[in-house]
Amino acid sequence: MLNMENVVGSSATLLLLSNILSISVILACIVIKLPQILSMIRGGSSKGVRLSSVLLEECGYSIMLTYHFAMNYPIATYFEYTFLVLQDLIVIVLILGYNEKLNLSALPFFALYMCVFSCFAMNLVPGYVLKTAISLCTPISTSSKLIQLVSIVRNQDPGTVSAATWGMAFYTTMARSITTLIQTGDVRVLINFGISCMLNLSLTIMVLHYRRSSKKKLY
Repeated sequence: MLNMENVVGSSATLLLLSNILSISVILACIVIKLPQILSMIRGGSSKGVRLSSVLLEECGYSIMLTYHFAMNYPIATYFEYTFLVLQDLIVIVLILGYNEKLNLSALPFFALYMCVFSCFAMNLVPGYVLKTAISLCTPISTSSKLIQLVSIVRNQDPGTVSAATWGMAFYTTMARSITTLIQTGDVRVLINFGISCMLNLSLTIMVLHYRRSSKKKLY
């Protein structure tokens, strides 16, 4: 009887921890891309921010959002992706605008994007397609971050890339690794969060390192 009470108590504590982390992640993700957006607007350019990286990231976020929705997972475990998807769209629009590529030719791609992920969310595709999509999410997310990381290291200049955004991304993926482990135990999602967590930390360190180096060169 005592053991059963201990188990129930431990489960309640873990659930409370998961809910607190989930709320903190959602709150962070409401503004996570704001530093990046403001950095680009202040700089008047998208220097250092790779369009291919953001497009892949947007695809990964959209898969995570629609997969969790289709699987009827607790909304607290994925609601932040709503904000991430919308904010990445703003970043994409800014990059296209600053590079004078924002025109009507982009509309068919946007329509295709909306169609594909609406089908995912509404479970209008076979189950194996959803499972394949979430399995591809890890290489997509990894590729996105590696493209940005390689670009920063190669140029030794982060440009308008925001360390604050990547720092918050590190926290949110670390927290989500814990909440996924507690609430759903989905191995595919857990692997994705674990790898993303390490790469987000690497990007934060590289941005801070090269930005500090650039300031030293000025003096």
